[in-house]
Parts: sequence; C-alpha cells; structure tokens
Amino acid sequence: AYDRVRSVVEAQFEAFRDDDYLRARSYASAEIQRQFTTAAFERMVKGGYPGIAFWQKVSFGAVADNGHEAIIEVSVTSRRGHTRSFRYLLIREGESINVIANVSGGSAAQ
Repeated sequence: AYDRVRSVVEAQFEAFRDDDYLRARSYASAEIQRQFTTAAFERMVKGGYPGIAFWQKVSFGAVADNGHEAIIEVSVTSRRGHTRSFRYLLIREGESINVIANVSGGSAAQ
C-alpha cells in the first residue's frame, strides 16, 4: 500500500517539476478535475501552494490506508529553502486507482 500511495503523489510532484499541469491534474480526483480546468488548477497550485509548485526536495512519511482511502505525510522543501509538512488524502476511484482528493497542512516542519 505504501508504494502505491507514494507513487501517485511522487508522480504528481514530478509533473509539477516538469511544469506539466495537465499531467499533474490527472492525479487528482474526478471531483477536483471537474472543479478546475488545467489552467485554473495551475493557478490554484502556484498561488495556494507555491512550495509544492516549485519544490526542491520531497520526502514521504507514514501512510494510513484502509483500502478505500489513504493518508500520506509529505515533507516539502521549496526552492527558497522553506520546509513544510502536508497531509495528502487519496481516495479509490474505479477498480484500483488511487487519486489525490485533498491536500492539507503547510505548517513549518518540526
């Protein structure tokens, strides 16, 4: 479960690094994709989560997975050197696809 959950979040971070918001948005839940066009998704991430949009280092912590949803702790260091902790919520959509449904946090990492 850990590797599956981590791989989804890691793939989205790689898309952010490549400035490929069409691909980054593809890892989001259907609900998020309905709410945001690719351009709006890019504006939301860059405006609301600049450390994620312009990350330098990402590390993954604990995963809790009940089979329907999973939470993974993610520590992100921005290009400016600020480290923040986030909690990613992934949900199962379709047969076995885990997608990102929510990102919370952003407080300074301890």
